[in-house]
Amino acid sequence: MKKIVPSLVAAAALLFVASAGVQAAQTYKDGTYTGKAQGKEGEIEVSVKISEGKIANVEVVKHEDTEALMLGVIDNIVPEIVEKQTADGIDAVTGATMSSTGVLEAAKQALAQAKS
Repeated sequence: MKKIVPSLVAAAALLFVASAGVQAAQTYKDGTYTGKAQGKEGEIEVSVKISEGKIANVEVVKHEDTEALMLGVIDNIVPEIVEKQTADGIDAVTGATMSSTGVLEAAKQALAQAKS
């Protein structure tokens, strides 16, 4: 009996941790959502497509920032948002901090609309 109790406690702890991880996974309502935020030179508009409760695509629809800076931001930040399934905890692209922040904030705004 003494050996069973620690095993049961350990199993219960693992079950609790596993269920907490499942609950922590963000699910979104399917659809396409738009967010807008300030970039370096003007407003940035981002479209986020949610499919089967997950971020399927992120697209910078409009921006007024320098094209070369935005290409670096789009090539680095957009895939990371899709991979991580969040716009939180993503670092800005060096040399394009304001453009990066604009894309991330616009994506966060769109994702806030999609939260279920």
